[in-house]
Amino acid sequence: MDEDSSRLSWLASEAGLGIADVALLAGVEESTVSRLWSAPDWLDRIRGRTLQSLIAAVPGVAEFVAQAPQDTWFARLVHDLEAEGVRVDVQRAAALPAEFAIPRPYISHALTACLHVVRRDVRAVTDCLPRFWGRAPDRALEALFRPSGGLLADVAPLVDGAVALTPRLVRRSYSFNTVLAQAHLAHHLAKATGDPSDLGQGAGSVDRRAAFAIRSNTMGALAGTANVEPAERYRRLVEVEPAVRMVEEWAFPSWTRDCRPTADMSLPGSLLLRNTAGEVLHEVGAYGEGYLYYLVTTYLPLALGRDPTFGLRLDELRIALLGRVETVENRTVRRAVHTVIDRLSMGAS
Repeated sequence: MDEDSSRLSWLASEAGLGIADVALLAGVEESTVSRLWSAPDWLDRIRGRTLQSLIAAVPGVAEFVAQAPQDTWFARLVHDLEAEGVRVDVQRAAALPAEFAIPRPYISHALTACLHVVRRDVRAVTDCLPRFWGRAPDRALEALFRPSGGLLADVAPLVDGAVALTPRLVRRSYSFNTVLAQAHLAHHLAKATGDPSDLGQGAGSVDRRAAFAIRSNTMGALAGTANVEPAERYRRLVEVEPAVRMVEEWAFPSWTRDCRPTADMSLPGSLLLRNTAGEVLHEVGAYGEGYLYYLVTTYLPLALGRDPTFGLRLDELRIALLGRVETVENRTVRRAVHTVIDRLSMGAS
């Protein structure tokens, strides 16, 4: 957007309006409109009530007010990231909001997180990344780490920064924000590299911080694989480690906003998994067999124990699993899926 097209005079002229016209239609003093008319920073000078009047009266002002701050913020981020050796794929960034239903502000949030990561700013990363806990903002973070077709022309500087930051986060004192920040990095690093961390930890040795990192890492590694081994190791951990089980039960409902994310990772006594059910139904058909094995052996048994109605969508879950099992090649996964189908069928009879 050039400087002339950002002026109030240009917006008004596009609608065939002059100063007197705008003042009359908006019910604003002509002297007020005159002061704003040619100022490139008129949006910074204007007061709330006057702005509301102009939005209501002048075509194009509402769109400009919504677009201009985002354009300015995005351009500044692109410039700052280039100074750090990171190139934003501007065309892909423009297409992603519509293509993946990612609100545009989340794109800028993700690029802000990228800037903090490549600068190895532990405090800023700890403050920023927890705000991505949720289905919608996480899509933007996923686009940031995507090796191709994502926000960055080359994710190597981001991955290098994340790898360098992870052990520094582990050494920080325990806090909910630190746990979430570490979990996000573990998840998206594993997703980008396909390499889960070692999960072979002894019983009684896993606290909530480690449990969250283990889960996030495992989910990232499983997203696109048919390998069931990481999912099986994780299932065994959920069985023997109370902290891992607690995090596993809490993660889906808090991420989908079936419940409010809480620092103690507690769940309400009565919980309807309406949003979680929608997400799981999507994931049954969207992810690889390794992730499907995780769903049917680890999460779904816990979810059905917490909410036997599964968000009032039990029949849909059974139908989705019946459709997916026909495409499963791994015998272990197929047996596990049939076990859940049989449980659901017994409940329906």
